[in-house]
Amino acid sequence: MTGTERPARGLGEETGMITRRTLGIAGMAAFAARAARAQEGVPRAVTLIVPFSAGSVVDIMARPFAEALRASLGGGASVVVLNRDGGGGAVGAAATAAAKPDGATLYFGPSGMVTTLPFLVRGLPYAWGALEPVCQTFENIFVVAVPASSPFRALPDLVAAARARPDALSWGDAGPGTVGNLVALELSRRNGLRMTHVPYRNSPQMILDTQSGALAFSMSTFATVRGTDLRVLAVVADERQPALPEVPTLKELGQPVEWRGFGGIMAPRGVPTALLQRLEGACLEAVRSAGYREMAARTGQIAPPLGAAAFGTRLEEEYRSAASFLREIGLAP
Repeated sequence: MTGTERPARGLGEETGMITRRTLGIAGMAAFAARAARAQEGVPRAVTLIVPFSAGSVVDIMARPFAEALRASLGGGASVVVLNRDGGGGAVGAAATAAAKPDGATLYFGPSGMVTTLPFLVRGLPYAWGALEPVCQTFENIFVVAVPASSPFRALPDLVAAARARPDALSWGDAGPGTVGNLVALELSRRNGLRMTHVPYRNSPQMILDTQSGALAFSMSTFATVRGTDLRVLAVVADERQPALPEVPTLKELGQPVEWRGFGGIMAPRGVPTALLQRLEGACLEAVRSAGYREMAARTGQIAPPLGAAAFGTRLEEEYRSAASFLREIGLAP
């Protein structure tokens, strides 16, 4: 062996060097990922606030979305769902609006908490503009549903009975400002009806009360009544739904109600632009994920992604429509 030669390395020594080299590369990659995250300001832990109780339709949608968002954010981020129900959704929206605008707290829920509740709830601790759009994550189809034992076989039967007996019939929905609530209010206005409103904090109890006959009808999402024995009299949609081909739309029945259910991710006002764009991209990727879309199909929801600008335009249009309608019926100043 010459002075310049070195002994052949054993397998263990070679493996050790490869392992150290691999670990070094992995460590550098992890450091780069952390540095990128720090630069973007993406928090390591994200909380999705759902303004309704566990088991509600929105909650069922939020959980697979949280998993998809975790994957799209990457970098080891965690995403958890926190149910902050109460006040017809106002509690959850208020908690989000009051959070630090650092991307760690996001709202996952329907639009009405920001577009209509500010007109309906006195002393609301937030106003229009307190939350800013990140991306639309869902649309849902609302239906007019009655008990299986109900004498009402069609919507005109229900309208006629309510007109003949003012204040005798009651309906349930998820609370003031929700799409179901607005649809019922507009049906009442169009037809000169007086009915009793019963708001609910959770959908399962509303369905049970509808089934028992405690409510004449409920304004529910199709996902809520799917699989129950409730009779659906009408769908709130532009066209008949494939899952309910025999059920007419309100428009077909001479009730052209324009309210539609939709919602998504919103953040506290003031999130830095670069971070908001990062969240928007991750949100859109999550909506397009196979797991989230499978959930949407299974529960009868629709998952059309809209970016922050388009989602914001839709929210603003609903806000203006709500202002006009609620003032017209005397519920807003």
